[in-house]
Amino acid sequence: MEKNRIREARKRKGYTLAQVAEQTGYTVGFLSQLERNLKQPSLNTLRKIAACLECSEVWLITGETEEKNTWSGKIIKKEQEGTYCLAPTARLQMHMPELSTKYEILTPSNLPGDKKAKMTGLYVQLDVGCWASEKMISHCKMDESLFILQGKIDMHIDDEVFPMGVGDCAYVPENTLHNYQNTGDVVMIGIIYFSSLIY
Repeated sequence: MEKNRIREARKRKGYTLAQVAEQTGYTVGFLSQLERNLKQPSLNTLRKIAACLECSEVWLITGETEEKNTWSGKIIKKEQEGTYCLAPTARLQMHMPELSTKYEILTPSNLPGDKKAKMTGLYVQLDVGCWASEKMISHCKMDESLFILQGKIDMHIDDEVFPMGVGDCAYVPENTLHNYQNTGDVVMIGIIYFSSLIY
């Protein structure tokens, strides 16, 4: 990365490496290597750091400015002028082989004029038998909505499990533990919206 967003987020919070290390359980040396792009973080590592720095792991990931392999995943960022509409070839793509999950961000990152996006849309593909996250997760300060376009999932919200199929939707309030697994025999395709901009 030309510009390391972990360092940027840490400095914005006014934290030292030692403070981040204390809150995340990682060593100062390891965090320093991440900030200098000498090591690539796992998705779980990104989640911990993002929670500590009160930002989104997607925002940390999308610091890339060109096609490059990162954290065992691939991100392709397309340059764009200020726009309200995105063609498929202009969308930011993220592939997380750790989870067999692919995402495309549907929300333009650069709107015309001084307008700022206030929500984030994702197109998601999840392989058969796979989970969307490595564990139950929750989002701070934003709600999430999921609509199923293809396939079947078991949606886990807190201690409940909700079987879902084509046309079904789920709403997950902020700070609510959730995860979902593709329980069908085809790739699950869905649309997710977050109530905040996450990148």
